[in-house]
Amino acid sequence: MSIYAISDLHLSFASPKPMDIFNPVWKDHPRKLRENWDRMVSPSDIVLLPGDLSWGMTLADARPDLQFVEERPGRKVLTRGNHDFWWQRKATNRIQKTIDKSFTFLQGTSVVMDGVGITGTRGWRLEKWMAMTEGDPSIQAEVAQSEKVLARELKYLESGLASIPDSVELKIVMLHFPPFDERLQPNNFTAVLHKYNVDIVVYGHVHLTGGAWLEGQMDGIRYVMASADVANFVPRLIIP
Repeated sequence: MSIYAISDLHLSFASPKPMDIFNPVWKDHPRKLRENWDRMVSPSDIVLLPGDLSWGMTLADARPDLQFVEERPGRKVLTRGNHDFWWQRKATNRIQKTIDKSFTFLQGTSVVMDGVGITGTRGWRLEKWMAMTEGDPSIQAEVAQSEKVLARELKYLESGLASIPDSVELKIVMLHFPPFDERLQPNNFTAVLHKYNVDIVVYGHVHLTGGAWLEGQMDGIRYVMASADVANFVPRLIIP
């Protein structure tokens, strides 16, 4: 059993949205992803998918994209991204019951596979909103709402980590948003990660066209950036 990760697939089979308008590397990206995934991943492997799987606005819109992932080998573990509008957080259990058994949807929950404890949530970043308030005090309501989202996501992460039994060999957290601010300083999620002795954090959201990211071992935690374009549409090998 190996563990792979890849995020930000941004599939759109029901209503095609060409991603190469953002960067030429996205041209024909479902084919690249399919070929690389099928070549590398075996049915017993685990594939972590931390968010932005589909552009679909509804579950019906997203089903062709989910089918594409279903047809790929491996056991898939998913968390939400900021563009996964088809996946309403309160509908997680309902979606889980209607989707292929090779999928596990995490929302304030965890799963143990082959001795590895996995949990995750979407995450959140406040710095954009905080910067906007400096020039426009009229968006205080949006800032307050963003702070509520942050608190909720932190609660989901802590709930998921608390549900992982102590007997696991390894703890992996999936976040869509990076656990760093835009200056690459640790944000609110870092303290929770250390509190529960997390071993590996996999995240996405940032792309080649903008933003920055960190990878590698830092303060006892291994960070892996898994956005599809950054990974050249090759699933990142996390555990051989």
